[in-house]
Amino acid sequence: MKKILNGLILILWMALASCADTFKVGDAFLEKAPSVDVDKDVVFNDANYARAFLWNAYTSLYYGRPLNWGAKGNRMGMGAVDALTDCFTSGLGWDGVNGLYYSGQFNATSDYASAVYSYSNGEDQWTGIRKAWLFIENIAQTPNIDDKEKERLKGEAKMIIACHYADMYRNYGGLPLVTKAFDPNDNFKLPRATARETMQFIVNLCDEAFSVLPWALQSGEQEQWAGRFTSAAALGLKIRILLFAASPLFNDSEPYYPEESSTASVTEQHVWFGGKDMSLWDDVIDACDLFMTRNQQEGNPWDLVKNPANPRQAYQDAYFKRANGELLIDTRARATVSWYWDSNCYYLQSYGSYGAVTPVLEYVNLFPYADGTPFDASFWDEQNKDHYIAADPFANRDPRLYENCLVNNAEFGLDHPAELWIGGREGPANELAGDGGAFTGFNIYKFILDKEHMGGKQDQWPYLRLAEIYLSYAEALNEAGHTGDAYQYVNYVRARVNLSGLKQGLTQDEMRKEILDERAREFGAEEVRYYDMIRWKQAEAFRKRLHGLRIRRGDNNTYSYEKFAVRKRFIQDSEDGTVFFTPKWYLSPFPFVEMNKGYLTQNPGW
Repeated sequence: MKKILNGLILILWMALASCADTFKVGDAFLEKAPSVDVDKDVVFNDANYARAFLWNAYTSLYYGRPLNWGAKGNRMGMGAVDALTDCFTSGLGWDGVNGLYYSGQFNATSDYASAVYSYSNGEDQWTGIRKAWLFIENIAQTPNIDDKEKERLKGEAKMIIACHYADMYRNYGGLPLVTKAFDPNDNFKLPRATARETMQFIVNLCDEAFSVLPWALQSGEQEQWAGRFTSAAALGLKIRILLFAASPLFNDSEPYYPEESSTASVTEQHVWFGGKDMSLWDDVIDACDLFMTRNQQEGNPWDLVKNPANPRQAYQDAYFKRANGELLIDTRARATVSWYWDSNCYYLQSYGSYGAVTPVLEYVNLFPYADGTPFDASFWDEQNKDHYIAADPFANRDPRLYENCLVNNAEFGLDHPAELWIGGREGPANELAGDGGAFTGFNIYKFILDKEHMGGKQDQWPYLRLAEIYLSYAEALNEAGHTGDAYQYVNYVRARVNLSGLKQGLTQDEMRKEILDERAREFGAEEVRYYDMIRWKQAEAFRKRLHGLRIRRGDNNTYSYEKFAVRKRFIQDSEDGTVFFTPKWYLSPFPFVEMNKGYLTQNPGW
């Protein structure tokens, strides 16, 4: 902990020139002015400087895509968290996904810049937490800011802390709880709190922010202030953490790694609540009830983006368009993307051209037909490379398929339908392609769109969308035994893309699967599926072999489809039935350099 925080003790880093009276989301807010070392009394004796200090703390928030080589930008060695799920795979041979995870080499001594999440400030979390506490502790002395605004600004600072802890909680479990800005005389070796204490710490911060922040930004100011925390954002983050905590990873009759139940992290309840507490699902329901009630009282300023005539565009706007009335929390590293090959937006190349997050057949199969009828995945078992057909298995599907994945013959903004067949303009170059973009017969579409028209596009990370609240509400109702009440919230999300509602009469287990599948469809490549697999301890999903298609083009617009298994990951089953997966993979290990200081317990299996 000392190594993490010591460098933050003597410097108040801020971009004084780039931020003045207002919080901006344009280039002026995001450009870095020369940093300066200033005394905190100088900063907090000037209203403009104090506000600018908080705006700068916002830049520490989690941004889910790789940017460029170096520091926080080199996320997962230019890879993607979703490539660890059963929905995507990586064709980028030199990213952290392949180098550490697919190979099974990741451990407590690994390069955390290539890991899912870096505890040692690789995500700027400790920097952001310290800045936020500094702001909370010193804003009272600032002149020319009234008390009401000071409380609002403190609420925003608490949300910065809450977001960072929420990110760490989902990767590590119980954490050392930093409750102030450290100085050189403090003890940096804080012990881990329990999983429940850490959950409550985050919830309390959200509650405190909820009590002082406006429910939504006022009409006319959304574009200028987009990304600034609101009361709805605070309640939304609380719901996310309550849902994670209520799930079986921590909240079960036995710890997630029974064979390691004697380890200190288990016995001291750093990664387990000590038993199953069904009331936690009720807490999620109560928080969701409050969200819906408050939103209605405020005139429903938060709602899903809708466009019945063009549901695909509505869905794209929901994750891509700024100030859309659905993005509860969005973060960014810049205002816009200059062009596709912009070296500072490396995800465009690593995702689209190099295949860092390439859809697999199992994910494509999840998307039903446009009328809501499930797609029959056995279709592919009846195909082979010599069987050419004119029927298009990708036509008339859930509109979200085309926004998450580039599939053969899809319309995608250029002057021709997508050519994902072998040798096609968007497809793999040859029969033996085993990596790179589209090597599975599909490519990513989300965030990169058609690649050719990226100049000037907005560039934010959809950290938390309203659709997640609806699906979390449905999940909690189902787990609490109110399966019949869950339908309306799942169906509301499906209705945005004109899908029919779920069939009636589902059992609790069937509804759970439908909700998790719906979350996979709705939040593709938004780092939701990975944490769903973790919190539900889905060993089978981590272990199963994944597939792609070799699509060949024949005469008269006919195609053949050959299903093939993509390269095996270390934790996936071998053909001889050998199982390599262990539950240790649900959480990350704390870095060895931190463990060696003696203030932490290591997570089970590491």
